[in-house]
Amino acid sequence: MTRAGGWRKMGTNTDWSQRKNKDTSMKHSKKIRGCMTFLLIPILLLAVFVLYSQWAAHTPVILGADGKPLPGSIASLEKVKLGGVDQWLIIRGQDVNKPVLLFLSGGPGASEAARVLRFNSELEKHFVVVIWEQRGCGKSYPSIHPKSDLTVDRYVADLIELTDILRERFDEQKIYLVGHSWGTIIGVLAAQQRPDLYHAYVGTAQMVDVQETDQMIYEVVMEHARKTGDAAFVKTLETQGPPPYFGKSPIQPYATLFGREYQVFEAPNIKDETYRREGDAILLMLKQPEYGWLDRLYYLLGLMNTFNAVYPQLQGMDFRVDAARLDLPVYIVLGRHDMNNPSQIPEEYFQLLEAPSKGLLFFENSGHGMIWEEAGLFHRLMVETVLAETYK
Repeated sequence: MTRAGGWRKMGTNTDWSQRKNKDTSMKHSKKIRGCMTFLLIPILLLAVFVLYSQWAAHTPVILGADGKPLPGSIASLEKVKLGGVDQWLIIRGQDVNKPVLLFLSGGPGASEAARVLRFNSELEKHFVVVIWEQRGCGKSYPSIHPKSDLTVDRYVADLIELTDILRERFDEQKIYLVGHSWGTIIGVLAAQQRPDLYHAYVGTAQMVDVQETDQMIYEVVMEHARKTGDAAFVKTLETQGPPPYFGKSPIQPYATLFGREYQVFEAPNIKDETYRREGDAILLMLKQPEYGWLDRLYYLLGLMNTFNAVYPQLQGMDFRVDAARLDLPVYIVLGRHDMNNPSQIPEEYFQLLEAPSKGLLFFENSGHGMIWEEAGLFHRLMVETVLAETYK
């Protein structure tokens, strides 16, 4: 009873249950918030780490014999706008007044910057070496959009625009153009359109007819699989059929074909121990200071997405018909054991090619990546032959 003599209404089981549920709910909410905070902190730390790695990306300065930055040298990692989108350059040379060499990576969608930096640094003594991260490739991967711009013509236009930028910046009337694999396709087309911009064109692993080349690879790999009794791989090749491949992800059957080709025909014939030990493209990319961790993701995405968008466009091209004349000095470099680009086709192209001067050189102990697998020989070619014969 209350002091007034009335009855006080006691709490019901329902009220008690509601209070208990409310307390339990609050405890659960606190636990959830605690878990979210626990998860959010490492995510934020990871984001900060990735962003910092992007900010800290750089190309190391070139040092002199005294360990100090070499006077007159250039070592720059920079962004340039080509075709209306941002793309990246790595520029390195011991003397900024040396002739400019523009390197075009293979692919499409691959960056070969890490291999060039690791194995071709001797060229920096004689050239200002410019490595272009092409549209949709490596550090330039965000320029993959819009994909409607991922055309061969657009790449060639970007290349010519970049050439003019470099000519103006370094006060050179002409530069050197060196392409590897896919880079030789846009290299030939740019040299064909504007031979006046280049001292010489150097095509390493020169592509000529992509479809015929890939079908030849298929036949050679299939023959080897049958001879060695690899029934499972024969079945794989029969299932995917001969190239060309189209569809949503053509890189998958191409990777199957090219991977086996390299394993069987190229890798066993690479003699250079340094390359065999240190030449893995992915491992080099993971270590190169020019890349942050987001760039490393971009590298992998470019290998897949840009390849899928561009490679199917290369079917039907044939430089024996479309580029049988180039009005500048031309040097073709082939690896003797390159079955990714069997020599019969580029040799035939070289024989019929009309040019003011031309040269064909085989690297005997290498395959598709001859400029890294026999880097010393490539360096001598560029300095003692190409530079000596064409720089005036």
